Amino acid sequence: MVLMLPILGTQLAQTGMGVVDTLIAGLAGTLDLASIAVGSSIWLPLVLFEAGIMVALTPMVAHAKGAKNKKQSAHYLQQGIYLGLVIGLCAMAILLLGTKPLMSLMDISDDIQTITVDYLFYIALALPAVAIHQAFRSYNEAVHLTKPVTAIAFAGLLLNIPLNLLFVFGWGPVEAMGGPGCGLASLIVFYMMTIAIWLFTHFSAHHQKVKPLQHFTAPNLKTIGSISAVGLPIGLAIFAEVSLFCIIALFIAQLGPVVVAAHQITLNITTVTFMVPLSLATALTVRVGHELGRGNALGAKQAWINAIYINLLFALGNGCILYFLRESLAGLYSQDQQVVTLAMLLLMHAAIFQISDSLQVGAAGALRGYKDTMVTLMISIISFWLVGLPLGYYLGLSQAAPMGAAGFWVGLIVGLSVNAVLLLSRLQFVSRRAINHQDITPHAVIQN
Repeated sequence: MVLMLPILGTQLAQTGMGVVDTLIAGLAGTLDLASIAVGSSIWLPLVLFEAGIMVALTPMVAHAKGAKNKKQSAHYLQQGIYLGLVIGLCAMAILLLGTKPLMSLMDISDDIQTITVDYLFYIALALPAVAIHQAFRSYNEAVHLTKPVTAIAFAGLLLNIPLNLLFVFGWGPVEAMGGPGCGLASLIVFYMMTIAIWLFTHFSAHHQKVKPLQHFTAPNLKTIGSISAVGLPIGLAIFAEVSLFCIIALFIAQLGPVVVAAHQITLNITTVTFMVPLSLATALTVRVGHELGRGNALGAKQAWINAIYINLLFALGNGCILYFLRESLAGLYSQDQQVVTLAMLLLMHAAIFQISDSLQVGAAGALRGYKDTMVTLMISIISFWLVGLPLGYYLGLSQAAPMGAAGFWVGLIVGLSVNAVLLLSRLQFVSRRAINHQDITPHAVIQN
């Protein structure tokens, strides 16, 4: 919990930037809100994919810290920065070149396309900064320096609010840009946050014993390959889950701006509640990594068991909030009664899947601590793309059961539940294997 709370603050601050974009775009109009929703559905999977790869630094640095290998910790960060730069540039190119073809393929209306393309141009330019920032963030969280990361994230959130208002509505010589103004604000904030966390990691007294940015070494393909081997399955697993939500948003775009806006409101709210179990899962990755680095597989098991129980309590709380406050929450985003009514219906479905969502993200966090990522990826693909999405499409858009947006959320409930069961089974197996392979001396038994 001590590790989790600052991480939660960081996650909420970063998610808050998306909430600010959605709220201010909603004030600008339903069309701007729908365009930001479509744009977010395109760039968010890319951002979380590159961030997921960089998350590999967390268990790797945590293992090095547990083994008290300072030189190895610094080496991982430096090579992670190189990797982040390459990944960020690739993601930028994909977004710049792929936006128009993707929206044309999804048959999205021209009025939404026009605003979305301009919005995503600015987001694309920010992607290299996002990847490098995540490398610094993963390193600092792995060595228990979570509070400064949180402070930087909140500073970014506070800067994002006036910049959004300035560029969306205009002021003085700055002309109103509407929805694309949210993208320009995000571009500025992401680079400012990256500069801030670099300065902290380089000059802070907390880092003077290790000095991770001193004596910067050349790119080491072997280390970069090791980070990628752990991180790529993490990134792809996150991409598989997040892109499911975003592909659903693109399918729903066929149903008109009201449905898109309601789905985006629901997704925005549930993203905020999801930060609670996700933050605990991130802290769990660090704890499991530390215990395994110390050679204490039993301690690693106790950590994830405790975390799963805590996540269940959080899930019940989140579910109650979504169910009982659904009208008030939806009303914060839009004055359009049709949008609010549909969002309330979707929030009821979202309240149901809080338990399975919390269980699956907690199990995934523990498995990252064990560096067991490839099987997690395969399980996620099966659960989300072979179970959740086909079922949601059938219920939402097929002639046999045209439930609309609600059908997709039913598919999400089933997909997340399947994922939770499979990941928990895998976690039990991996944990038992680690304990069996550990040579426990009598002294270690007494300590445990």
